[in-house]
Amino acid sequence: MSVNDNLAALEGKWKGTNKLYLSWLPDPIKESASKATVSKKVAGQFVEIAYTWEYDGTPHEGTIVIGCDAKSDAVQAVWTDSWHMSHKFMLCDGTAADGTINLKGFYAVPDHPDWGWRTEIVPAADSFRYVMYNVSPDGAEELAVDTEFVRA
Repeated sequence: MSVNDNLAALEGKWKGTNKLYLSWLPDPIKESASKATVSKKVAGQFVEIAYTWEYDGTPHEGTIVIGCDAKSDAVQAVWTDSWHMSHKFMLCDGTAADGTINLKGFYAVPDHPDWGWRTEIVPAADSFRYVMYNVSPDGAEELAVDTEFVRA
């Protein structure tokens, strides 16, 4: 594993607005300030995005560690978040195509088939988007989180 140039260019401190989508609520979009620190890890072989956000006044944090295969567009990551994953890691596989990192992992739902969680990291010149989708067992996607970061 290694880090592609698009991820490496994100190194530094970021700020943005986190939008949490809770479709079952009458007011489904919950916004909060968000901060992220992107840093290279393990002698530059991986990139970590550590971020913060809030829900109903309670602070939350998450982290994703990403590695890219230098010989293909394959990507692997491990992700956790204090609200979404609560004491568990999610292993994710995906691709790095056209500058966008696209990952998918799965989580258990008691008495039901596993659900998916798809994450996109979309780097731009002076910003990046961190977008997450909940994926039903039949493949239907629903926007869960969308955060646009700019340099702090």
